[in-house]
Amino acid sequence: MKCLELFAGIGGFAASFPHLQIVNAVDIDVHAACVYRSNYAHPYCIAEIASLETDWFAAQGADCWWMSPPCTPFTRRGNLGGLSDPRCAALKRLIDVVCELTPPLVCIENVVGFESSDAFDLLRRRWTKAGYLIDWTHFCPSELGWPNLRPRFYAIASLSHRERICRRSRDVVKRKLSDYLEEPVGPTALSEPGLWIANQMARQYERAIDKVDPADIDAVAACFTAAYGRSIIKSGSYIRTEHGLRRFTPREVARLLGFEDSFRLPPELRPRKLWHLLGNSISVPSLRAVFQDCFDLPSLL
Repeated sequence: MKCLELFAGIGGFAASFPHLQIVNAVDIDVHAACVYRSNYAHPYCIAEIASLETDWFAAQGADCWWMSPPCTPFTRRGNLGGLSDPRCAALKRLIDVVCELTPPLVCIENVVGFESSDAFDLLRRRWTKAGYLIDWTHFCPSELGWPNLRPRFYAIASLSHRERICRRSRDVVKRKLSDYLEEPVGPTALSEPGLWIANQMARQYERAIDKVDPADIDAVAACFTAAYGRSIIKSGSYIRTEHGLRRFTPREVARLLGFEDSFRLPPELRPRKLWHLLGNSISVPSLRAVFQDCFDLPSLL
């Protein structure tokens, strides 16, 4: 199957389905392109999706379009602006282009709440009229036993009406948070800028931040957002250690998102930039679970 990876970011879709042929990946972020190109050889187009001509999309010849549009317009942090938010321009453009070109399959990821937005209402009405069957769900990797919360909205728009969200019962394999952490955990060994939280800061936000204990076999990390490393609250969890409170390293966040250790995080990118890029990425195990019937993935789960 030939796939077009829109809002490609660092390549979460490509990492989830390595057997698929990615004909092109598109994103506006040059740093995301740096990470993507460090891991994959197929084309990556740095462009504003809203500015791409219909002929460009047609020339890709893709059977499946993957898209994970900016989620901020559908969050309280983004004031639930929806279609009125300028960051929705690319999604509005894609709603039109899908109606014009009718690719056989479109797969979408976004935040929980997208299903109640004016954007999804428009998408559903336009694409249904164009002949698509739209199936959607919510899913979190914790449902598979992963020690990370990342509830998300997922949808499939199928022109043949054959492809659906996978809802079969899944094997739950309990995983320990400690298995995803780098060793050793001392402050001299893990010295990335911004990793350790100053004691004064930790005391100030004691009640507001989510803290996890690696020794707790039931510990689950909160959802990591693009603000991790920049905003002290509501951006992800912090690890209790004998040396104090610290953030998860970029590699640890990548592991919790399901990226293999072979996935390269370019050393020229500082931790804050990597946290931002990872916070904007996707959960690999979630994608594989939700879309496994579309892409024949029993061996990857």
